[in-house]
Amino acid sequence: MKYKKMGAAVATVLSLQLVLSGCWFNSTSTNSVVNKNNGKTETVGLVPGVDSKEYQMLRPLANDTNRGYIQYGVTNLVDSDQLEVGLMNLSKNVFSPDQYVFQSGQYLKISDINGMLYRQGQEPKNQGGKTLPGLNPPLGKGKDIVAQSQSSPKYLNYVLEQDYLKKGSNGKYALGGVSIAVSLNSVYSDSIMDSKKLIHPISVPLNASTVRAWGRAHAQQIIQRIRSVSGLQQVPILLTLYMDAAPYSMVSGNFFDRTTVAAGSSSIGGWTAVNEDHVLFPSTYASSKYSLDSNKFNAFNSAVQKYYPDFVNVVGKGFYQNGTLKDLTLNINMNKFRDQTELIAFTNYVANIVNNSFSFPRDVPVHIYITTGNVQDALIERTASMDNAFVTMIQH
Repeated sequence: MKYKKMGAAVATVLSLQLVLSGCWFNSTSTNSVVNKNNGKTETVGLVPGVDSKEYQMLRPLANDTNRGYIQYGVTNLVDSDQLEVGLMNLSKNVFSPDQYVFQSGQYLKISDINGMLYRQGQEPKNQGGKTLPGLNPPLGKGKDIVAQSQSSPKYLNYVLEQDYLKKGSNGKYALGGVSIAVSLNSVYSDSIMDSKKLIHPISVPLNASTVRAWGRAHAQQIIQRIRSVSGLQQVPILLTLYMDAAPYSMVSGNFFDRTTVAAGSSSIGGWTAVNEDHVLFPSTYASSKYSLDSNKFNAFNSAVQKYYPDFVNVVGKGFYQNGTLKDLTLNINMNKFRDQTELIAFTNYVANIVNNSFSFPRDVPVHIYITTGNVQDALIERTASMDNAFVTMIQH
C-alpha cells in the first residue's frame, strides 16, 4: 500500500482542486472574450484542465450575478452539485473539451429564470412591458392557498445555464454553444404564506412518470425562452431534463433525457434517454435493482464491522451508467478513535480488505472516506491502474 500524510489545510485545497476538475487558480492565464451583448472585449482568467478529457474554464473577473442562485431552487446540496457537474459531463458529447472551454452561465438573468419558475397567474406585473406567463401550473382548487398549492404542485424548480466558448482566429473566445439543465421536482416542497402571514410547510410526493412527461411537454417553451435572450438566438443548445431526489436524500437525482437543438432552430426533434442512476447502499432500492452489488456491499460492511462491531457505520453511494457501476464511494464513520495509532491500524485493516477480498470489479474507481463525526481522517482510493490501494492520512 502507498501512504501519504496530508495536513488539514492541504486537504482542503485538494478537495477544491477535485471540484474544479484538477484546476489550480494560480495557474490561470489572462484571456479575452467577446462580450455577449455589446461585442466589446472583456478580460477573463483561463483555468487549465487537468487533462484533455476535462474542460479548461474561463473565470470572469467581473462579479457573476447568478452565482449561488441555484440554491434557491435546488435545495438539496447533492442535487445542486450533480446538476452542475452532470451537465458538464453530458456537454462533453456535444461540445468537446479539446475544442471548447467552459464558462458559467452569463446570459440568463435571474429575472429570466424566475420568469419560468413562477406559477401561471402569479407572475409579478411588469410595468410598461409584456409579462410572460410562468411555466409552473396555476394554483388548483381548495379552501385556501395552502390547499390550492397542494392540489396543483409545482414541477419546475430551476433552469441551469452553462456556456461553451471557442477561440476564434483573432485569438478571442466567443460563445460556441450553450447547455441547459431543466431541474424538476420529485417531491414538491414549499413554504406557503397564508392571508394572516403565517408560514405553512408543505410536501407533496410526485409521480415520476408524470414529472417526466411534464418536462418533455414544456421543453419547447423553455427553448423559446432561451432563444429570446440576447446572444442565444443562433448557437446550438444541449437541453437536458433532470429529476431531483427527495429532500434530505443522501444521493442525488438523475438526468433522464437530453436533446440537441441546432444553431438558429427552436424545434426539438426527439429525445435521447440518459440512463444514469445514483444509488444508496444499503437501501431497499439497491437490494431490489442491484442485488449483486448490494450483496458485495453487505460483505464489505460485515468485514469492516468485525473490527468495531458497535461503533462503525458504513454507507455507500454508487453511480451507474446503462446499468453498469462506474464509480463507488464508501463512507465509514467511527464514533471516536482513541489515538492516531488506532486510526492507522483501522485504516490498514480496511485497505487490506480492499486489496485482498474486495469483490467489486477492479475497473470501478473506489473512494473510501474514514471519518469521526464530521471530520475526515483518512482516504483510501483504488483505480484500475493501481496494484494496491492508495492511502492518505490527514493530520489535524
